[in-house]
Amino acid sequence: MNNAIASAKPRGRPREFDRDDALERAMRLFWRRGYEATSVSDLTAEMGITAPSLYGAFGDKKRLFLEAVDRYQAGPGAFAQRALSGEPTAERAIRRLLLDAVDSYCDAKQPRGCMVVLAATNCAIESSDIRDELASRRRAAEAVIRGRIAAGRAAGELPPGADVDALAGFVAAMLYGLALKARDGTSRAALRKVVGQVMRMWPRRRTNLPTDCGTNRR
Repeated sequence: MNNAIASAKPRGRPREFDRDDALERAMRLFWRRGYEATSVSDLTAEMGITAPSLYGAFGDKKRLFLEAVDRYQAGPGAFAQRALSGEPTAERAIRRLLLDAVDSYCDAKQPRGCMVVLAATNCAIESSDIRDELASRRRAAEAVIRGRIAAGRAAGELPPGADVDALAGFVAAMLYGLALKARDGTSRAALRKVVGQVMRMWPRRRTNLPTDCGTNRR
């Protein structure tokens, strides 16, 4: 009888918290405060767990942060991939990318700005690997932007001499600037005007497809 009861009990200590919810809370805290300014005690308080539970479920602060960045890129930050793959021309894809970035960065339901841009700008020497990892992710994102612009040039949408690398760098710099201005409190309307001005400078062939540089259509 006792043996039967013992064998029916689940083995191991059950996890006392919802890991997915805890990761969501950690992501938002890192996103809001940044990696360096967020302590383990801040995390445990926000996540509603103990330090041993944090280490047991996520490894350590660095691994938790990188998992939180993965969650951001697959969730709130996924607008970029949708924009670049969901429009018929490079111009429209870049325009949508910048406008969707403004909407994401200014969403009142989440921290302002971009986690990948802003969460590791002031890392200590011992956290340089975190800074380098986010820099690597930004370079990867810029490479995707470059590929979309290059495809547009190959399709005849841009002048033959258009500098794809410079254009990709320009768009990436705009994304970083929009993130910072959003974090500083610039309104969504003001940032959409910035995007409109940027798109008026987009290089086009003289016998081009109709331009699409307004900011009111999606």
